Amino acid sequence: MISITEPHGSPPEPTAYFIDESGHSGDLAATRALDFADQPVFALACIGVADARALGAEMERLRGVHGCGPGELKSAMARLPRFVTDLAAYLKARDCPVFIELVDKRFFIAAHVVTYLLCGGLGLGQVPEPVRNAVAEFLTDEPADALLLGYLAACREPSLPAIRVLLDELWAWFDASDGDIARVGQFLTMEARDRACRADADTRAFLPLPDRTESDRMVWMLPNLTSLAHMYGRINLSRAGGLEGVSLVHDEQLQYGRVLADTKAAMDDLARQGPVMHLPFADYDVSGAAALCFTASTNDLCLQASDLLAGCAMRFARDAADKRRRLDPSLREAFFALLRLTDASRGHGVNLVFTYAALGRMGIPVHRAF
Repeated sequence: MISITEPHGSPPEPTAYFIDESGHSGDLAATRALDFADQPVFALACIGVADARALGAEMERLRGVHGCGPGELKSAMARLPRFVTDLAAYLKARDCPVFIELVDKRFFIAAHVVTYLLCGGLGLGQVPEPVRNAVAEFLTDEPADALLLGYLAACREPSLPAIRVLLDELWAWFDASDGDIARVGQFLTMEARDRACRADADTRAFLPLPDRTESDRMVWMLPNLTSLAHMYGRINLSRAGGLEGVSLVHDEQLQYGRVLADTKAAMDDLARQGPVMHLPFADYDVSGAAALCFTASTNDLCLQASDLLAGCAMRFARDAADKRRRLDPSLREAFFALLRLTDASRGHGVNLVFTYAALGRMGIPVHRAF
Protein backbone atom coordinates (compact mmCIF):
# COMPACT_ATOMS: atom_id res chain seq x y z
CA MET A 1 0.00 0.00 0.00
CA ILE A 2 1.31 3.47 -0.88
CA SER A 3 1.53 5.88 2.05
CA ILE A 4 -0.58 9.00 1.54
CA THR A 5 -0.55 12.11 3.70
CA GLU A 6 -4.08 13.31 4.41
CA PRO A 7 -4.81 16.99 3.71
CA HIS A 8 -5.57 19.37 6.57
CA GLY A 9 -9.08 20.79 7.03
CA SER A 10 -12.33 19.86 5.34
CA PRO A 11 -11.97 19.12 1.63
CA PRO A 12 -14.03 21.19 -0.81
CA GLU A 13 -17.15 19.64 -2.31
CA PRO A 14 -16.65 18.08 -5.74
CA THR A 15 -17.62 20.18 -8.73
CA ALA A 16 -17.47 17.32 -11.24
CA TYR A 17 -18.42 13.65 -11.10
CA PHE A 18 -16.70 11.32 -13.57
CA ILE A 19 -18.68 8.23 -14.61
CA ASP A 20 -17.67 5.10 -16.52
CA GLU A 21 -18.95 1.55 -16.82
CA SER A 22 -17.80 -2.03 -17.29
CA GLY A 23 -19.55 -5.23 -18.30
CA HIS A 24 -21.41 -4.31 -21.53
CA SER A 25 -24.46 -2.12 -20.97
CA GLY A 26 -26.67 -3.24 -23.88
CA ASP A 27 -30.41 -3.87 -23.77
CA LEU A 28 -30.95 -7.07 -21.79
CA ALA A 29 -34.24 -7.64 -23.62
CA ALA A 30 -32.11 -8.53 -26.65
CA THR A 31 -30.43 -11.35 -24.70
CA ARG A 32 -30.83 -14.84 -26.20
CA ALA A 33 -28.81 -16.76 -23.58
CA LEU A 34 -28.35 -16.05 -19.88
CA ASP A 35 -24.57 -16.42 -19.94
CA PHE A 36 -24.59 -12.81 -21.25
CA ALA A 37 -21.59 -13.51 -23.50
CA ASP A 38 -19.47 -14.11 -20.38
CA GLN A 39 -20.37 -10.69 -18.94
CA PRO A 40 -23.03 -11.50 -16.31
CA VAL A 41 -22.27 -8.42 -14.19
CA PHE A 42 -22.61 -4.70 -14.98
CA ALA A 43 -20.76 -1.99 -13.06
CA LEU A 44 -21.12 1.79 -13.14
CA ALA A 45 -18.54 3.77 -11.18
CA CYS A 46 -18.34 7.46 -10.36
CA ILE A 47 -15.72 9.59 -8.60
CA GLY A 48 -16.53 13.03 -7.23
CA VAL A 49 -13.62 15.36 -7.94
CA ALA A 50 -12.84 18.82 -6.57
CA ASP A 51 -9.30 18.94 -8.01
CA ALA A 52 -9.02 17.12 -11.33
CA ARG A 53 -5.34 18.03 -11.69
CA ALA A 54 -4.48 16.41 -8.36
CA LEU A 55 -6.30 13.18 -9.28
CA GLY A 56 -4.61 13.21 -12.68
CA ALA A 57 -1.22 13.62 -11.03
CA GLU A 58 -1.93 10.69 -8.70
CA MET A 59 -2.97 8.54 -11.65
CA GLU A 60 0.33 9.33 -13.37
CA ARG A 61 2.25 8.57 -10.18
CA LEU A 62 0.51 5.22 -9.82
CA ARG A 63 1.18 4.52 -13.50
CA GLY A 64 4.89 4.73 -12.69
CA VAL A 65 4.63 2.78 -9.43
CA HIS A 66 2.84 -0.12 -11.13
CA GLY A 67 4.77 0.01 -14.41
CA CYS A 68 1.70 0.49 -16.59
CA GLY A 69 3.47 2.26 -19.45
CA PRO A 70 2.15 5.08 -21.65
CA GLY A 71 -1.33 5.39 -23.12
CA GLU A 72 -4.84 5.10 -21.77
CA LEU A 73 -5.16 3.32 -18.42
CA LYS A 74 -7.76 0.59 -18.99
CA SER A 75 -9.48 -1.69 -16.51
CA ALA A 76 -8.41 -4.77 -18.50
CA MET A 77 -4.72 -4.30 -17.69
CA ALA A 78 -3.06 -7.06 -15.69
CA ARG A 79 -1.92 -4.72 -12.92
CA LEU A 80 -5.44 -3.45 -12.26
CA PRO A 81 -6.03 -4.83 -8.71
CA ARG A 82 -2.99 -3.33 -6.97
CA PHE A 83 -3.43 -0.07 -8.85
CA VAL A 84 -7.05 0.12 -7.64
CA THR A 85 -6.09 -0.70 -4.04
CA ASP A 86 -3.70 2.26 -4.03
CA LEU A 87 -6.19 4.48 -5.86
CA ALA A 88 -8.86 3.66 -3.26
CA ALA A 89 -6.43 4.68 -0.49
CA TYR A 90 -5.84 8.01 -2.23
CA LEU A 91 -9.56 8.67 -2.71
CA LYS A 92 -10.26 7.86 0.93
CA ALA A 93 -7.45 10.11 2.17
CA ARG A 94 -8.73 13.01 0.05
CA ASP A 95 -12.38 12.29 0.95
CA CYS A 96 -13.25 12.00 -2.75
CA PRO A 97 -16.70 10.38 -2.82
CA VAL A 98 -16.97 7.11 -4.74
CA PHE A 99 -20.28 5.75 -6.06
CA ILE A 100 -20.45 2.26 -7.58
CA GLU A 101 -23.53 0.42 -8.85
CA LEU A 102 -22.83 -3.31 -9.24
CA VAL A 103 -25.60 -5.32 -10.90
CA ASP A 104 -26.17 -9.05 -11.45
CA LYS A 105 -27.87 -9.06 -14.86
CA ARG A 106 -29.86 -12.23 -14.16
CA PHE A 107 -31.25 -10.73 -10.95
CA PHE A 108 -31.94 -7.49 -12.84
CA ILE A 109 -34.15 -9.39 -15.31
CA ALA A 110 -35.90 -11.32 -12.52
CA ALA A 111 -36.62 -8.05 -10.71
CA HIS A 112 -38.25 -6.73 -13.89
CA VAL A 113 -40.42 -9.87 -14.07
CA VAL A 114 -41.64 -9.25 -10.52
CA THR A 115 -41.99 -5.47 -10.82
CA TYR A 116 -43.81 -5.36 -14.15
CA LEU A 117 -45.24 -8.78 -15.03
CA LEU A 118 -46.41 -9.77 -11.53
CA CYS A 119 -46.82 -6.44 -9.74
CA GLY A 120 -47.54 -4.02 -12.60
CA GLY A 121 -49.88 -1.34 -11.30
CA LEU A 122 -49.54 -2.46 -7.66
CA GLY A 123 -48.01 -0.07 -5.14
CA LEU A 124 -45.40 -0.91 -2.51
CA GLY A 125 -48.21 -0.79 0.06
CA GLN A 126 -49.79 -3.81 -1.64
CA VAL A 127 -46.56 -5.74 -2.29
CA PRO A 128 -43.70 -4.47 -0.08
CA GLU A 129 -40.19 -4.21 -1.47
CA PRO A 130 -38.74 -7.06 0.67
CA VAL A 131 -41.43 -9.42 -0.69
CA ARG A 132 -40.71 -8.38 -4.29
CA ASN A 133 -36.99 -8.90 -3.75
CA ALA A 134 -37.53 -12.35 -2.21
CA VAL A 135 -39.58 -13.52 -5.22
CA ALA A 136 -37.00 -12.06 -7.63
CA GLU A 137 -34.24 -13.87 -5.74
CA PHE A 138 -36.16 -17.13 -6.02
CA LEU A 139 -36.43 -16.66 -9.79
CA THR A 140 -32.71 -15.83 -9.96
CA ASP A 141 -31.33 -18.64 -7.82
CA GLU A 142 -33.59 -21.45 -9.09
CA PRO A 143 -33.54 -22.93 -12.65
CA ALA A 144 -35.92 -20.46 -14.29
CA ASP A 145 -34.04 -19.73 -17.52
CA ALA A 146 -36.98 -20.53 -19.81
CA LEU A 147 -39.24 -18.14 -17.90
CA LEU A 148 -36.72 -15.29 -17.85
CA LEU A 149 -36.00 -15.74 -21.56
CA GLY A 150 -39.75 -15.92 -22.21
CA TYR A 151 -40.20 -12.53 -20.58
CA LEU A 152 -37.41 -11.04 -22.69
CA ALA A 153 -39.12 -12.41 -25.80
CA ALA A 154 -42.39 -10.80 -24.68
CA CYS A 155 -40.58 -7.46 -24.44
CA ARG A 156 -39.24 -7.82 -27.98
CA GLU A 157 -42.62 -8.86 -29.42
CA PRO A 158 -45.32 -7.65 -27.01
CA SER A 159 -48.74 -9.33 -27.09
CA LEU A 160 -51.38 -10.24 -24.52
CA PRO A 161 -51.52 -13.89 -25.64
CA ALA A 162 -47.77 -14.20 -25.03
CA ILE A 163 -48.16 -12.58 -21.60
CA ARG A 164 -50.98 -14.98 -20.67
CA VAL A 165 -49.00 -18.04 -21.76
CA LEU A 166 -45.99 -16.84 -19.77
CA LEU A 167 -48.12 -16.32 -16.65
CA ASP A 168 -49.53 -19.85 -17.00
CA GLU A 169 -46.00 -21.24 -17.25
CA LEU A 170 -44.87 -19.16 -14.29
CA TRP A 171 -47.79 -20.39 -12.15
CA ALA A 172 -46.91 -24.02 -12.96
CA TRP A 173 -43.24 -23.37 -12.17
CA PHE A 174 -44.05 -21.94 -8.75
CA ASP A 175 -46.52 -24.78 -8.14
CA ALA A 176 -43.72 -27.34 -8.54
CA SER A 177 -41.86 -25.91 -5.54
CA ASP A 178 -42.62 -26.49 -1.86
CA GLY A 179 -40.99 -23.24 -0.72
CA ASP A 180 -42.93 -20.52 1.11
CA ILE A 181 -41.66 -17.91 -1.36
CA ALA A 182 -43.05 -20.04 -4.18
CA ARG A 183 -46.51 -19.72 -2.63
CA VAL A 184 -46.10 -15.93 -2.55
CA GLY A 185 -44.97 -15.98 -6.19
CA GLN A 186 -47.88 -18.20 -7.12
CA PHE A 187 -50.36 -15.82 -5.49
CA LEU A 188 -48.86 -12.83 -7.33
CA THR A 189 -48.98 -14.80 -10.59
CA MET A 190 -52.64 -15.69 -10.05
CA GLU A 191 -53.49 -12.01 -9.47
CA ALA A 192 -51.52 -10.96 -12.56
CA ARG A 193 -53.21 -13.65 -14.64
CA ASP A 194 -56.61 -12.30 -13.61
CA ARG A 195 -55.57 -8.79 -14.69
CA ALA A 196 -54.24 -10.10 -18.01
CA CYS A 197 -57.56 -11.82 -18.78
CA ARG A 198 -59.72 -8.73 -18.31
CA ALA A 199 -61.41 -7.26 -21.37
CA ASP A 200 -59.55 -3.96 -20.88
CA ALA A 201 -56.13 -5.57 -20.31
CA ASP A 202 -53.21 -3.66 -21.84
CA THR A 203 -49.91 -5.33 -22.74
CA ARG A 204 -48.02 -2.24 -21.57
CA ALA A 205 -49.15 -2.85 -17.99
CA PHE A 206 -46.97 -5.99 -17.85
CA LEU A 207 -43.79 -4.69 -19.49
CA PRO A 208 -41.23 -1.99 -18.69
CA LEU A 209 -41.60 1.26 -20.59
CA PRO A 210 -39.27 1.20 -23.61
CA ASP A 211 -36.78 3.96 -24.39
CA ARG A 212 -35.62 5.16 -27.79
CA THR A 213 -31.93 5.24 -28.77
CA GLU A 214 -30.08 7.61 -31.12
CA SER A 215 -30.74 5.17 -33.97
CA ASP A 216 -34.49 5.24 -33.15
CA ARG A 217 -34.38 1.68 -31.79
CA MET A 218 -36.57 0.71 -28.83
CA VAL A 219 -34.84 -0.75 -25.75
CA TRP A 220 -36.47 -2.17 -22.61
CA MET A 221 -33.84 -3.11 -20.02
CA LEU A 222 -30.70 -1.02 -19.74
CA PRO A 223 -28.72 -1.62 -16.54
CA ASN A 224 -26.76 1.58 -17.15
CA LEU A 225 -29.99 3.62 -17.26
CA THR A 226 -31.28 2.30 -13.93
CA SER A 227 -27.81 2.53 -12.40
CA LEU A 228 -27.33 6.14 -13.53
CA ALA A 229 -30.74 7.14 -12.14
CA HIS A 230 -29.89 5.62 -8.75
CA MET A 231 -26.42 7.14 -8.82
CA TYR A 232 -27.94 10.58 -9.48
CA GLY A 233 -30.06 10.17 -6.34
CA ARG A 234 -27.00 9.05 -4.38
CA ILE A 235 -24.96 12.06 -5.50
CA ASN A 236 -27.86 14.31 -4.51
CA LEU A 237 -27.95 12.67 -1.06
CA SER A 238 -24.22 13.25 -0.63
CA ARG A 239 -24.40 17.01 -1.24
CA ALA A 240 -25.82 19.35 1.37
CA GLY A 241 -26.12 22.17 -1.15
CA GLY A 242 -27.82 20.26 -3.95
CA LEU A 243 -26.70 19.69 -7.53
CA GLU A 244 -26.75 23.21 -8.99
CA GLY A 245 -23.44 24.03 -10.68
CA VAL A 246 -22.29 20.40 -10.70
CA SER A 247 -21.16 18.56 -13.85
CA LEU A 248 -21.65 14.86 -14.57
CA VAL A 249 -18.98 13.75 -17.03
CA HIS A 250 -19.88 10.37 -18.54
CA ASP A 251 -17.68 8.32 -20.82
CA GLU A 252 -18.77 8.68 -24.43
CA GLN A 253 -21.98 6.77 -25.28
CA LEU A 254 -22.58 6.36 -28.99
CA GLN A 255 -25.72 4.19 -28.60
CA TYR A 256 -27.38 5.17 -25.35
CA GLY A 257 -26.37 8.77 -24.69
CA ARG A 258 -29.82 10.07 -25.58
CA VAL A 259 -31.56 7.57 -23.29
CA LEU A 260 -29.30 8.44 -20.35
CA ALA A 261 -29.73 12.17 -20.92
CA ASP A 262 -33.52 11.79 -21.14
CA THR A 263 -33.58 9.80 -17.90
CA LYS A 264 -31.54 12.39 -16.06
CA ALA A 265 -33.84 15.16 -17.37
CA ALA A 266 -36.92 13.17 -16.28
CA MET A 267 -35.53 12.93 -12.75
CA ASP A 268 -35.01 16.69 -12.66
CA ASP A 269 -38.61 17.23 -13.84
CA LEU A 270 -39.96 14.75 -11.29
CA ALA A 271 -38.26 16.60 -8.44
CA ARG A 272 -39.75 19.91 -9.59
CA GLN A 273 -43.27 18.44 -9.48
CA GLY A 274 -43.19 17.77 -5.73
CA PRO A 275 -41.92 15.36 -3.08
CA VAL A 276 -40.49 12.08 -4.34
CA MET A 277 -39.22 8.98 -2.59
CA HIS A 278 -36.26 8.91 -0.21
CA LEU A 279 -34.29 5.68 0.04
CA PRO A 280 -31.67 4.75 2.65
CA PHE A 281 -28.93 5.01 0.02
CA ALA A 282 -30.31 7.72 -2.31
CA ASP A 283 -32.49 10.84 -2.41
CA TYR A 284 -34.56 11.38 -5.54
CA ASP A 285 -35.90 14.70 -4.27
CA VAL A 286 -33.28 16.43 -6.39
CA SER A 287 -32.28 19.98 -5.47
CA GLY A 288 -30.94 21.87 -8.47
CA ALA A 289 -29.91 20.20 -11.71
CA ALA A 290 -26.48 18.94 -12.68
CA ALA A 291 -25.19 19.30 -16.23
CA LEU A 292 -24.55 16.04 -18.09
CA CYS A 293 -21.97 15.73 -20.84
CA PHE A 294 -20.31 12.85 -22.67
CA THR A 295 -16.64 12.77 -23.53
CA ALA A 296 -14.04 10.23 -24.65
CA SER A 297 -11.93 8.80 -21.84
CA THR A 298 -8.83 8.56 -24.04
CA ASN A 299 -7.25 11.74 -22.68
CA ASP A 300 -9.19 12.13 -19.43
CA LEU A 301 -7.44 10.58 -16.43
CA CYS A 302 -10.44 11.16 -14.15
CA LEU A 303 -12.66 9.08 -16.44
CA GLN A 304 -9.92 6.47 -16.63
CA ALA A 305 -9.91 6.33 -12.81
CA SER A 306 -13.64 5.61 -12.85
CA ASP A 307 -13.10 2.94 -15.51
CA LEU A 308 -10.54 1.22 -13.27
CA LEU A 309 -12.98 1.14 -10.34
CA ALA A 310 -15.83 -0.17 -12.51
CA GLY A 311 -13.62 -2.84 -14.07
CA CYS A 312 -12.30 -4.00 -10.71
CA ALA A 313 -15.80 -4.30 -9.21
CA MET A 314 -17.18 -6.10 -12.27
CA ARG A 315 -14.32 -8.60 -12.48
CA PHE A 316 -14.41 -9.43 -8.79
CA ALA A 317 -18.17 -10.07 -8.80
CA ARG A 318 -17.94 -12.12 -12.00
CA ASP A 319 -15.02 -14.25 -10.84
CA ALA A 320 -16.31 -14.75 -7.29
CA ALA A 321 -19.61 -16.12 -8.59
CA ASP A 322 -18.06 -18.50 -11.15
CA LYS A 323 -16.58 -21.70 -9.73
CA ARG A 324 -14.69 -22.23 -12.98
CA ARG A 325 -12.60 -19.11 -12.41
CA ARG A 326 -9.70 -18.73 -10.01
CA LEU A 327 -10.23 -15.60 -7.91
CA ASP A 328 -7.08 -13.48 -7.77
CA PRO A 329 -6.40 -12.58 -4.08
CA SER A 330 -5.21 -9.11 -5.13
CA LEU A 331 -8.52 -8.55 -6.95
CA ARG A 332 -10.40 -9.48 -3.78
CA GLU A 333 -8.23 -7.09 -1.76
CA ALA A 334 -8.92 -4.27 -4.23
CA PHE A 335 -12.68 -4.87 -4.23
CA PHE A 336 -12.91 -4.89 -0.46
CA ALA A 337 -10.88 -1.67 -0.36
CA LEU A 338 -13.67 -0.16 -2.48
CA LEU A 339 -16.35 -1.77 -0.34
CA ARG A 340 -14.85 -0.13 2.77
CA LEU A 341 -15.53 3.28 1.20
CA THR A 342 -19.26 2.65 1.71
CA ASP A 343 -21.17 5.11 3.90
CA ALA A 344 -24.89 4.62 3.23
CA SER A 345 -25.87 7.78 5.14
CA ARG A 346 -23.91 9.84 2.59
CA GLY A 347 -24.73 7.66 -0.44
CA HIS A 348 -21.06 6.73 -0.85
CA GLY A 349 -19.54 3.37 -1.76
CA VAL A 350 -20.81 0.21 -3.42
CA ASN A 351 -24.49 -0.58 -4.01
CA LEU A 352 -24.87 -4.31 -4.68
CA VAL A 353 -27.84 -5.49 -6.77
CA PHE A 354 -27.41 -9.22 -6.12
CA THR A 355 -29.21 -12.06 -4.39
CA TYR A 356 -28.26 -13.00 -0.84
CA ALA A 357 -26.86 -16.28 -2.18
CA ALA A 358 -24.57 -14.44 -4.59
CA LEU A 359 -23.39 -12.06 -1.87
CA GLY A 360 -22.60 -15.07 0.29
CA ARG A 361 -20.43 -16.53 -2.48
CA MET A 362 -18.63 -13.19 -2.69
CA GLY A 363 -17.91 -13.26 1.04
CA ILE A 364 -19.99 -10.16 1.76
CA PRO A 365 -21.89 -10.23 5.09
CA VAL A 366 -25.61 -9.53 4.68
CA HIS A 367 -28.70 -9.08 6.83
CA ARG A 368 -31.81 -10.66 5.36
CA ALA A 369 -34.85 -8.37 5.30
CA PHE A 370 -37.40 -11.13 4.52
